[in-house]
Amino acid sequence: MKNSLKKMSYLVAVAGLAGSVSVNAAPGISYNYAALQFIDQDVDDYDCNQDGLRLSGSLELNSDFFAIGSYSDVSGNRGCGSEAISAGLGYRTVFGADSSIYGTLAAENISPDGSGSDSGLVVAAGLRGFINNNVEAKIQLAHHTTFDGNTVLSGGVAYWFAPQFAATADVGLGTEASEIGLGLRMNF
Repeated sequence: MKNSLKKMSYLVAVAGLAGSVSVNAAPGISYNYAALQFIDQDVDDYDCNQDGLRLSGSLELNSDFFAIGSYSDVSGNRGCGSEAISAGLGYRTVFGADSSIYGTLAAENISPDGSGSDSGLVVAAGLRGFINNNVEAKIQLAHHTTFDGNTVLSGGVAYWFAPQFAATADVGLGTEASEIGLGLRMNF
C-alpha cells in the first residue's frame, strides 16, 4: 500500500504540472478508444488480492457527450475473484489547449465469486491532458455505490508510442479497494 501511495503522489504531481507546462501535442484528447489492462486489486474488507484483465472503451457521441463501458474478470487468493461490468454516459469540456475536464455517470454490476452480486451507480469527475507530445496524464475522483461503497482517487499516464497506440499505467486508491493497472490503449 505504501508503494501505491508513492505512485499516486507522483501521478498527482505530474497531473498538477499538466496545467503549467506548455506542450504541443499533435492530436487532442480523444474519447474514441478501446483499452485492455492487466489489473491487480486489493479488496480491504475481504483481505483479498485479485488480478485479471479489464477491457474498457469510450465512444464520442458528439463534441460534448461520450459513452463509456468496461468489463473485468479477476481471480485471486482464498477463493477471491469477481466479474464487473459497467456502462454509462459522460460529458466533457475543453480545459486549456490540449486537456479536458469530464464527468461521468454509469451503472455497474459486480458479481463476486461464490456470493451474490450487487448493482449500483458510479459517479466520476476528472481531468485529462497532455504533459508533453507523447505523454497524457489523468486524475479522477469516483464514487461507486455497490456493496458498501468505494470512493477512489486515481491517476494514470499514457505513453503514445505511435499515433493511435499507447502504453498505459494507472493507480487507484480507494476506501474499500485499491488497484494498479498496466495495459494498451488504441484510439480510433
